[in-house]
This record gives sequence, C-alpha cells and structure tokens, in this order.
Amino acid sequence: MAAVAIGISGVEQPALADVTALNPLDPALNFNAFIEGDTVLAEHEMEGPLATGGTLAIQGIYEINTQRNADYIDGDDAEPSALVVGGSMDWNNSTSDGIVPVLSEGYMKFGDLTGSDVLNTDQNDAPVNTQLVRAGEEYNSTPRVALTVQQPIESVHSSPIDFASAFAQMRGYSEDLAVCANTVTMLDSRDGGSPVAKGEVQPGQQIFVTLTEGQTNVLNVTGEDLNNISDLTFVNKPSADTPILINVDTSGTGGVFNWDVANQAGLGGEDAPYILWNFNDTVELTLTPGGSTVEGSIFAPDAYFTDISEGNIEGQIVAADAVLGTTEYDSLELHYYPFAAELTCETDVDPSPTGTTEVPTTDAPTTDAPTTDIPTTDVPTTDVPTTDVPTTDTPTSEAPSPEVPSSEVPSSEVPSSETPASPDKPGGMLPTTGTSLLPLGAVAALLFVSGTAALVLTKRRRRVQ
Repeated sequence: MAAVAIGISGVEQPALADVTALNPLDPALNFNAFIEGDTVLAEHEMEGPLATGGTLAIQGIYEINTQRNADYIDGDDAEPSALVVGGSMDWNNSTSDGIVPVLSEGYMKFGDLTGSDVLNTDQNDAPVNTQLVRAGEEYNSTPRVALTVQQPIESVHSSPIDFASAFAQMRGYSEDLAVCANTVTMLDSRDGGSPVAKGEVQPGQQIFVTLTEGQTNVLNVTGEDLNNISDLTFVNKPSADTPILINVDTSGTGGVFNWDVANQAGLGGEDAPYILWNFNDTVELTLTPGGSTVEGSIFAPDAYFTDISEGNIEGQIVAADAVLGTTEYDSLELHYYPFAAELTCETDVDPSPTGTTEVPTTDAPTTDAPTTDIPTTDVPTTDVPTTDVPTTDTPTSEAPSPEVPSSEVPSSEVPSSETPASPDKPGGMLPTTGTSLLPLGAVAALLFVSGTAALVLTKRRRRVQ
C-alpha cells in the first residue's frame, strides 16, 4: 500500500529541487591528471597535460603532453600550459635519473621557484629550449623538467589555477553523485541471466550490464564487487546521451582500496569519455600490478592515488595526491579521453523531515467523492467526525483544482529557487533549475455533505544531476 509523508503540522514539506545536468569534471579544466596536492612521476607517460597544486617530484622518465592535447592558456602566453605546479619542485624526493619532457611545445608553470633555476641558454650561452633544474646546476643536468620550446623565463613563475576552489566543487559533486539511485542491473549472463545485487558478486564471476538509452545509467557496487568480477561486459556501449556513472563503495575496507582492475569487455577508448568511476568515500586508491586498462575517468577527490598497474587509463584522474609509477613499477600510459557527458540522477534521499508520519493513500474515507480518482464505496460517511478537519484549512465549496498555484503556497514554505551550498562541502549542491521549488504533488481537499474529508498528498523524491 502506497504511503506519503505528512509533517506533524499537517503541512506538506517542500520537496528538494531538480538540479541541472552537469559535467562534474569541468573544474579539472581538461587536464589529463588534476591533482590537489603533491604528485610523484616515475613511469611512463600521459597524452595530455598535468596540473598539481602541491609539489612535483621526478623519479624516472615521464613524458607529458605527448599528443599535443594541452589547451589551458595562462594570460597572453604564446603556448598552452602543459605542466602546472601550484607549489615547487621537490628536488629532495627526486632521483638522479628523473626527467620530465614536456612535449608538443607546451609551457610549464610553477607557483614557487625556490631551489630551482630556469634556463634557456646552455653552458656556452647559446639559446636553447627552456629547462627547470636544481638551483646551481647546469643545463641538461638531472633531475630536470625539459621543454621542446623556448619559454620566456618570466612566464614560468605563475600559479594560475585555484586548486582549493576547484576541489571544493568537485568534492561536493562527488558526494552528490554517490547517493544516486541504482538503475543498472548486474546479470550473471548475457541473455536471461539472474540479477546480482550490490555486494553479492562472487569471486571470478562474469558480470553483464545493459545500459538504458537516453539517460544517465547508475551502477552502484562495492570495492569487493569490483575485485571479484572476472570480466565486466557491456552489452551496449555508453555515449554522450547514455553515460554511465559507477559509484564504488569502499566503506567495507575503511576507504582503502587496492583495485585489481577487471577487463571491461565491449569497450574501447572511444567510449571512455562517457564513463565515470566515482570513489567518493575512498582515501587511498591503488591500481595494483596485473590489472587491466581502466576505461573512463577516475573521480577520487579525497584519495591518495597510486598507479602501479600494467594497464592504461583511458580518461582523466582527479585525486588529492598522486603517485604515477614507482622506481619498482611502471604506471604505463594515461590516455587523453576527458569526461564529456552531463550526468543527472534521482536519489534515495527522503526530503521529508524527521518526525513525519506515514498516511496510507487508501485509508481516508471517500464516500460520495465527485471525482473518479478516489474510491466511492464501502466507507460509511459517519466514520470520520467532521470536527477533525478545521474548516479554515479546507474550502467549504467545490473541490479545488488538482494543481495548486504557487501564489496559494505561503512564501515561508517555498525555498528559494537557488539551492545554497552545503556548509560541509562548499559548492556541493549542484545548480538548480526553475524559478521556484514547488511540490510536484497536489493537495486535494473535499468536504462532503456529511462533513467527511479525504486528504491525499504526494511526495517527490530528490533529483540530483
């Protein structure tokens, strides 16, 4: 039997607003890897640009912007910035063989040049492509950052990106998306398989998923599910209007997750821009040796991220800190497939406040009701005293229209059309649409000759996009 929530006062509580569809990685500015804090580079390469808000250490040869994908331009620079470091070079944590070639004529930016020299002439005072070396060291010394273009020295010292603001937004987006209601059913075979619930994937089990065309598809799984899957097969492919959001719950391991990435059958790099792996509650995320390629972007704004996998990543990385390869393990390649879809979803969050009661929609007496929507038999008109319904709250003449105009709802009960950011996650609430947040349900009050009243309320579930 259906039920709706009614506040203690008998006034319907305002439902949460619909939210505007958005790309949650927009604040990452199309960087292949967008890291809030420190980054360590060892092996191997990324096809696009890198931005890190803290320090940068070099522990091997790691190429950046191999495919000339950088498009972020600082001020009136002649070339886009392929490497942006909000802090300084961490020379003490770098190794003697560390080199970061910044390719395709990309520029570099460092917010702090303490302990570093920027050189665009060699030992013979001849003009050369710009390098960043340890203070007092010569051109071509190691460790170093080396460009393929001569960048004006004065333009290297710059901190153009507000990492704190960008991550405040993305943490809010990640949290909002984490409560999206599941819409994708995992099956244990391609045709006519049995459903497999979240948390119930068995070790070595093959999982098949089919996406619903024309909407955001949401798959909620645990970290244990991901490591138990032998192959995750997509029966049909995601696209710009059929993206998939995969929320990974790592609470079972305390937010620490070592991901042995399973093969994602049926997908390729061309599908990666429409796949988002959301690790909202994860504080440490490691792609372990032996794993397959990750198709899609990794969205882990609170995680210390380490990639020592033998597979590539087809998408973006958003993380709190990052280690891309070590002196023992390579990280292979980070391919440039920026997330390119807008997400929208419904949540399981009940907007009604604590202390509401549940009123079954079929329990109110309905004898002699003039509409066809309410049963009109088997309920005596004397069951509900007429004194239970205040005459000031209910019209005493003809039944009102099922739609309640906004002008009849007290302004104190209708929130502003703009949803403020949560104090716990600045910028967390996604932008709202419309000029006001009106309840989608309708209140119909009917006063019959005997004085019997029926109250039907509907509630609306929160929609998060």
